[in-house]
Amino acid sequence: MKCTLKVITPVHIGNGLKYGPHEFYTGKGRSGERKFDIFSRVDTTKLYSKLDEKTQEEFLHNLTTPEFDLKGFFKGSLAAKKAARESVRYRGVLRTKSDHIKEVSEHIKTSDELYIPGSSIKGSIRTALLYKTLTDSDLDRISDRISRVGHRRNPNFQNFINGFLASEPRDAAKKSVMRFLQVTDTSTVKTPHLYEMKVLNAKILNDGRRSVGYKSFPLHIECIPKVGLEFEIKFTYNRIYDDLGLGNLKKLLDPEKIKESLHRFSRDYIKHEIEFASRYDIDFLEECYTKLWKKNSPKTPLMRIGYGSGFLATTIALRFKEEDPSTYDSIRKLAGKRTYPYEFPKTRKLINGRTPPGWVKVIFNE
Repeated sequence: MKCTLKVITPVHIGNGLKYGPHEFYTGKGRSGERKFDIFSRVDTTKLYSKLDEKTQEEFLHNLTTPEFDLKGFFKGSLAAKKAARESVRYRGVLRTKSDHIKEVSEHIKTSDELYIPGSSIKGSIRTALLYKTLTDSDLDRISDRISRVGHRRNPNFQNFINGFLASEPRDAAKKSVMRFLQVTDTSTVKTPHLYEMKVLNAKILNDGRRSVGYKSFPLHIECIPKVGLEFEIKFTYNRIYDDLGLGNLKKLLDPEKIKESLHRFSRDYIKHEIEFASRYDIDFLEECYTKLWKKNSPKTPLMRIGYGSGFLATTIALRFKEEDPSTYDSIRKLAGKRTYPYEFPKTRKLINGRTPPGWVKVIFNE
């Protein structure tokens, strides 16, 4: 089934690599009559090979100084500036006003073009299916399991959760219905957008007052902007797999069931975030999530993916947060989250301090 992933807010999925001002420089770009800020990522090995011997020595020397940046290096050498232009790997749009970008987290790429891995999409679908299909008795089993093994050092709780999508919980990896749902990587995007990611911190003070503020040291990340990406979902289930005892679970692979699950999970999560923003009087965040609420529909559901999604968007913990706070707290501890006597999660990662990243609309092109 061919599908479209429509990016609503910028998406970042890191490849684990970071680069600094010795690998990129900023400047101005133009599209028609419109001018905008850009950044250019440079292949430093190629750049070095294009410099004359004296400039090569200067370049290597400057690399050892923390304050070195390519843009400043160019000011003293037109030849170096020309060499850098000839060594550009890719260019992107600069969406931050920050004058001091010390480090950039790189988005996952193929041939220097950005994409969203099928595994990330499949992971979000899996979480939504679990969230929607778990019954009250399943939740009771989870609570009981946590109370019995949660104190252990390595309770291997994730395997237990995976078992709810398998015919044999003790062999969930081989007998999970998710084995028969294949999701391809998306199409690619040539031009990344570079944003500043700020961390909003909310807490309740000792006198009962609520406090909201941004943490220091914002991050800078490459993102996929508001575009449409193509991918495919393949359903490979057939009667042969009935031998695995998955007959009752194969209905989860129905496209309508996937849509329904994605819509339900996003609906509940967005509602929670609206309430959080209202509770702490964060008007701009409440307005943003209210708009997302209106975009989420049963036919074209929303999904959150990638960096900044957070604990509640990537687990089934929201099912317990209001109904079973004790189990919710235990799930939080199992996930290795810190303990504190107020709102959890207390932080929100926001693009340029305003927009929650990673929201996409899933369109099934039937």
